[in-house]
Order: sequence, then C-alpha cells, then structure tokens
Amino acid sequence: MTDSYHDRAPYGLPVLDALDDGLLVVGDDRRVAWCNTALARILDIGKEDAIGMDILALFSRYLLPNLQNETSARLVVQALENGADLPPFICHTRAPDGIRRWLSISGIPAHADIGNGFRAIRVRDVAGDANAHHFMTALDQSPVVVFAQDSDLRYIWSYNQQLGLTDTSILGMTDEEAFLPDDAARLTALKRQVLETGETVRAEAALTVGNEVHIRDLTLKPFRDAGGRIVGITGTAFDVTERDRVEEALRKRTYDLDQRMNELRCLYSITHLVEIPGITLDALLQAVADTLPSGWQYPGDAAVRIMVDGREYWRGGPGETPWKQRSPIIVHGECAGEVEVRYLHEKPGAAEGPFLREERMLLDAVAERLGRVIERLRAEAALQKSEEKFRGIAQRSFDIIITSYLADGLNYASPAVERILGYCPEEMTGTDLEDYILPSSLPAWEEGRQKVLRGEQVEGLRVEVRRKDGEAAILELNESPIVEKGVIVGFQAVGRDISERILYERFREQAFDMTARNIAQFAVLADHVRHPLQVVMGIADLLDDEEAAEKLREQVRRINLRISQLDREWIESRKIREFLKRYEL
Repeated sequence: MTDSYHDRAPYGLPVLDALDDGLLVVGDDRRVAWCNTALARILDIGKEDAIGMDILALFSRYLLPNLQNETSARLVVQALENGADLPPFICHTRAPDGIRRWLSISGIPAHADIGNGFRAIRVRDVAGDANAHHFMTALDQSPVVVFAQDSDLRYIWSYNQQLGLTDTSILGMTDEEAFLPDDAARLTALKRQVLETGETVRAEAALTVGNEVHIRDLTLKPFRDAGGRIVGITGTAFDVTERDRVEEALRKRTYDLDQRMNELRCLYSITHLVEIPGITLDALLQAVADTLPSGWQYPGDAAVRIMVDGREYWRGGPGETPWKQRSPIIVHGECAGEVEVRYLHEKPGAAEGPFLREERMLLDAVAERLGRVIERLRAEAALQKSEEKFRGIAQRSFDIIITSYLADGLNYASPAVERILGYCPEEMTGTDLEDYILPSSLPAWEEGRQKVLRGEQVEGLRVEVRRKDGEAAILELNESPIVEKGVIVGFQAVGRDISERILYERFREQAFDMTARNIAQFAVLADHVRHPLQVVMGIADLLDDEEAAEKLREQVRRINLRISQLDREWIESRKIREFLKRYEL
C-alpha cells in the first residue's frame, strides 16, 4: 500500500465503516482504495493489507476460491476485467474454517464525496436472509403456524395463518376478535398463564374454522426484551386434526379389538370347560354362567341366567331389568332352554339396546355350543348306560364276548374267556385272536375275517383254539364288523365253547354205528342159529331113543326161547335208533 492510496481514501465517511455490509472502493486502476472492517472480516483479510491490492487479485485470492458456483465466479471475473459494474447476484461460499454462507455481491453508485473514477462494491452476508427464506418456504402451506403477540395479546407477527385469517389481517387483533368466543377463551387462558408464570406451555386446543373443527397442538413461550422482561409471547400451532382423528380411530379399533379379544377369551374358556374330563352338566352350566360376563363390554354390571330342562344357573342378581338379550338352547331340534345376559344398570345405546352386534353373535354361538354339548353329554350318558348294560350281560354271559380293532388288537374280553380258555382278560388285551387259533383252523378263520372286512356278518364259524393249559377247545363264533365314520375298524365276536357238544356228537355217532352193527349181528345170529336148530329137531325126531331125543328137543326149545328174546331186543334197538335219529339226539 502506498501513501497515494491513503491520500485518496474516503476517510470523510466513517459511518460506512460501521456497517455490517462489506464495502470497498476501487479506483480506475482497479486497485482497492478503501474497504471497511466488515469486508475485511468477510474476506478474512487485514484491512490494511487489502488497500492497494488489485481488485481482481484480491477477489481471486480471497473470494473466488470459496465460491461454490463456477458461474458466479466467472461473472465476477468478467466484470472486474472489463471494468464494468457488478450485476447484483447471490453466491454460495465456503470459508476456510468450513462455515458455509450466502454472499450478495453488487456494484453500487459511488458517493459524491469519494470522487470521480472510483467504483464501490458491496459484499453482503445474506445467510440470515437465506435462512429466513428457507424457513418461510418450509412453513408455507404446512400445518405449522408461527406467531407473536404483545403483552396485551395482540398479534404483532404471524406466518402461515392458513387455517384461519391471513397473516396480515390478523395483526393487531386479539384472540377474542379473531376466533369464536369459546375457542378464544381457551386460547387466552393458556397465553395468560405463560405471561404470568414465564413458563412454556404445551397444550391442544380446538378451533372452529368455517364449519370445521381443527385441533392445534400449541407450544407457547414467553417473549422477553433485552432486559429480560416479558413483553409478550411467541408460539407455534401445529394442526393435529388428522392425527387426532387417526388416533381416535386407532383407539376405537383398539377398543374394538380388546372387545373381540375378550369375546374370544370367553369363548375359549367355555370351550376349555367343555373339554374337562368327567364334568357334569350342572357343573358345566354353572361354570359357563360364571364365565360369560367376561365377553361383554361391562362385565362388572352383567348378570347371567342359564335355564335348561327347568333348572336355572345364575351369575349376578336375579332381578329383572329391561336391558337383556336372550338366545335359545336347541337340543335335537327342540328348545331345551335359553341363555340370558342382563345389565343391571342402563348403558349407552348400541346395535341391540346397550349390546353390541358382536355380543349378540357371541351369545348365539355360546347357546349353540351348549346345545351341542348337551346333545353330546346325553348321548354319552345313553352310551354309558348301554355299555354298562352290555358289560353286565357280558360279565354274566357263559359265552366269550370280545372286541378287536385292526390297529390295536383285542381291547375287550369278557370274564368267560378265563373259564373257557384259561386266560384272564387282561392277558389277552392287545393280542390278536388268531394267535390262539390252531393251524388247522387258520384257513377257515381267514375266510371269515375277509367276510367281516367286507362288512358281512359271519355266523357259526368253528375254529379250534389253544387253551392256556395246552389243551384244545372248539369255539363256534358269530362275528360282526365295527364301523366308525363309514370305515370298518375292527370286529366284535361272540364265541361259545362247543367242545363237549362236539364230543357228544362224536360219541352219538359211534353209538349209532355200534347199534347198527349190533342189530345186524342180532339178525345174522338168529338166522344162523335157527337153521341148525331145525336140523337138530329133525334128527331128534329120527332117533329111536326117545329119552335122548327128548333131551335134544328140550335144548332146542331153550335155545329158541333165547333167540326169541334176542328178536325182541333187536326190535327195541331199532325203535330206539329211529327215535334218536328222528329227534337228532
């Protein structure tokens, strides 16, 4: 820097040195004649060092390298090289310390006190303006309103007041003048709380705009002056109408879901009660009555009455109320009772008085389920009675009664099996009947088994089986298939021990054979004896010795008497044989 530049510097304008904008004065030789403190700070250069430098060299060294936009740098260079005035433009810079900023660079008319041949250039830090611009752009048409009010709660600034009045029209107004009375009263009370306590307040307020109600999430803060005194408030209002609607819908859905879960838990509990082994109908119906209120909206105020076959099961007071719903219990197509749920006190209206549509569905489902359970319990009771009767008959029967399943083998054998075969019933459980059949009877057994598997009845099947003591017994079996859900799963057989009868038949046949042979022998014997006797009688008649002849005749008469007796016995034997055959004895 030379003295000539100091001499030419516009020291008569000290006010320029106090500005926040950077200013420099360039002579007609493109050298810096003067700059203020703000420019030295913006370019990060000493003020004394800048004066006397070529403006292009100054900018090339301290400004252009920091420009983020090449177009901006090119405009600056062209204007400085041509000596032209800089057109106003904004460029983005990055300082050596990494700080980003927006700079406005423009040529301004030279002041008269500066003199001819000088140009003035202004470099202004517009980061604050850019931030404000970006802030307002971001808020524009958003659900966020920003505002400030003085100590009298009159609006002194507002931005994005799109849900109500415009930003300019609301200035100077109070909430009482801008909003409906009820809305204004709530807003004013919140804001006066901030003025009085100096604390930030966060709250939601409903504002009626036109015919619609909007919910605003308010954040209100005290506005203080330089001395720390509260001179008003600032605030933001965020439109949460849609959010609250979604939350309300979510709360309703959550409530509805909780109700459905309660109904499902109630139905599950009842289903669990039904499956408890050995539970009686009385115990089941009382347990259902105790469980049922948990599926309704107001379980603490619900009473239940279940009536089946004239018997009643209660939960809660028996007093009559007008708030009730009922569902019949149908058993085998006939009404056997009903389930009734009552509220003891009045409740808000719903689909069916105070009851929900889903509660009606639950009640009908429970009543239907109880009907099926009662049908099942009655069928089980009848089956148990039938089984007890069957077992009683089986226990007292002299015949063997067995049931056998294809998958599990014998699962029941009557006590007669021990008397007939020597095995106790427990020994035979889980075994197959064919394990006891002798090989000679297996073909007949297999043929009968195939008939049973085809669904046919088998009667009079004779098989020889092995007794526990090793002896053989003959059984006559009548078999029938066991059918479950249309599928043959096993068979039932009744067996009678016919060993003695078979032995008797064998002895009978032997007796018949022996009798026949005896009869034949009687006939042959009589014929064979009579002819010789006739010859002897003839010889006796020819003898001269009458005494000897008489002795012969006497012996012949005695033999004929014996033969006559044999004839009578032969006739009796034939009669007995014909009688036995006639009556199959």
